Amino acid sequence: MKPNPARRPILPARIARFILAAFGFHAALAQFLFSDGFDAGPSPSWSNTRGAWAASDGTYSATQPQNVPPTFTSLPFVLRNFAIDVDLHHVADGGVWLRSDASGTNGVLLVTGGNGWGSGIRGGNAGRSIYWHVITTANFNNPPKLAEVGGVFDPGVSNVHLRVEVEEDRYSAFLDGSTTPVTSIVDTDHKFVTGIVGLYDFSGQTFDNVVLQIPPGFGPYSLSIRSPDPSHVAVSWPTNALNWQLESSRVLKAGPWDSVAATPAIVGTNFLVTFGNADSPTFFRLRKE
Repeated sequence: MKPNPARRPILPARIARFILAAFGFHAALAQFLFSDGFDAGPSPSWSNTRGAWAASDGTYSATQPQNVPPTFTSLPFVLRNFAIDVDLHHVADGGVWLRSDASGTNGVLLVTGGNGWGSGIRGGNAGRSIYWHVITTANFNNPPKLAEVGGVFDPGVSNVHLRVEVEEDRYSAFLDGSTTPVTSIVDTDHKFVTGIVGLYDFSGQTFDNVVLQIPPGFGPYSLSIRSPDPSHVAVSWPTNALNWQLESSRVLKAGPWDSVAATPAIVGTNFLVTFGNADSPTFFRLRKE
């Protein structure tokens, strides 16, 4: 397994931690939310919902691959704008779930390989393509393929690095460090505003070096963090949105979070909130009421 130099702690322990990009906010630096290299087995954060997922030889895959319904293992972070990096080995028929619900029945699925490779089809574009499905109300049976690009992979052989970026209504996939997406779609119907990230496997394809982050510059707003003194942290942000609730949690989780007391009504612009006990790592988020 190749080492991944991008893996690192989320943030230093002595400052407050923030997860605001789920609702369109970002800090000045990339926010690293999660990483897993599977060397010691899969992180307990994976849901292992369908497919009996397991780690072997430092990679992760479904031991019971299927596509009706498709296999699904997910992480518990509810996000809006984010990026996921993953190394794919022996690409054939697998992919990444984006902005899915917790059950893996609604969301956007990026398929790598596909075109029936997992069902035994060989030839043509089987195992060679990359494309998207928008899945709603558990409609797994032949949803239309979107923005398909053929001839990308050598099925069962190709090892690639995949990066998927989701920002507002645009979903983009990049291969092997390219800054030009190999395929992208725009959800003009705004079907999924937030959701979780997961993996899909219907072949011998395996996954390694998963890194989930919020890149700098994602989202239409900005966040400022400063420390007025060693034991406090101040949070400020510009917004003209109404009815936002500031919440906190000591650990990243899907919910529920705790409401932050004594927060001014967020009805105008340029708000500043100061918190004590900054030595205790805390995550904050803004939620639209």
